[in-house]
Amino acid sequence: MFAGTAKLIAVALAAGSGDPCDGRKPVRVTVVVVLASSATAHVDAKLKELAREVRKREPGLTGFRVAAALQKSIPLGKGHTFELPDKQTLKVQIDRPKGKDGRVGLTIRPPGLGEISYTCMCDKFFPIVTPHTTAAGERLIVVVMAKPCTGK
Repeated sequence: MFAGTAKLIAVALAAGSGDPCDGRKPVRVTVVVVLASSATAHVDAKLKELAREVRKREPGLTGFRVAAALQKSIPLGKGHTFELPDKQTLKVQIDRPKGKDGRVGLTIRPPGLGEISYTCMCDKFFPIVTPHTTAAGERLIVVVMAKPCTGK
């Protein structure tokens, strides 16, 4: 997880207000779609930290841009399929409500990868560099956040 990635997406997210966290309430899932390539060196300002971390494993990726920011409230035990560029999809299921440890459980299925089950803290982003390359030659990266609470 990239701690500063939350800063990157802050503009794309509108923090809600409401009741404190409650496991019976839907979980707000945010997916930020990032496209990376070796054809450009431009990095969106909000993606500098993400780009630095991705380049440690993928040094050929020099340009990074935000393609979309998607949100959906998903009830516990249910799922949603997010439409991504190049006719790809990301499936997200909410497996566990926010527990005493402050984490919510998710299972995701990014393009070209199997199911990934993990737990995450509120407001923390989990980036996944997929093996999918778009028709335009850009690498698809999905950045996922689950926010089980809307209150402070």
